[in-house]
Amino acid sequence: MFPDDDLEYIIDGELADEGLNIFDGKAFLFDFETGDFVYKNGAPVLLEGKEALKAWIEKCIRTVKYRAIVHSNLEYGPQIDDLIGSVLPTDFVKAEIEREITEALLRNPFITSVVDFSFEVEGSRLIANLTVNSTYDDEVLEVNT
Repeated sequence: MFPDDDLEYIIDGELADEGLNIFDGKAFLFDFETGDFVYKNGAPVLLEGKEALKAWIEKCIRTVKYRAIVHSNLEYGPQIDDLIGSVLPTDFVKAEIEREITEALLRNPFITSVVDFSFEVEGSRLIANLTVNSTYDDEVLEVNT
């Protein structure tokens, strides 16, 4: 009745890589403040193109790798939860966050580069700012997490 843990993904008739993040240029709008999808006329709001990629980026960065069962077979999201609140040197933590986020985002074939990381401290929060270049056009996507 339920699929086993060895899920196979088929894209365009080809068996997909287990580590592939399935992104086809579309995504549903998700409100991270309410923790739910956004609906209009009873249906989830569908995003396409660059707006869908922005939504995918935010979801990817907010998803802790391997934590959710739905993503257990995918290399999806950065693994930075063990760095948050650690006693490790701040420069090391920043470098690891940058590496993890960059690796997670570059798994998406629509993303060509992740650059210009900077960090801000707001109380006990470390906020990462970065630029994502994509295949959609020359316009860069500014991301604040």
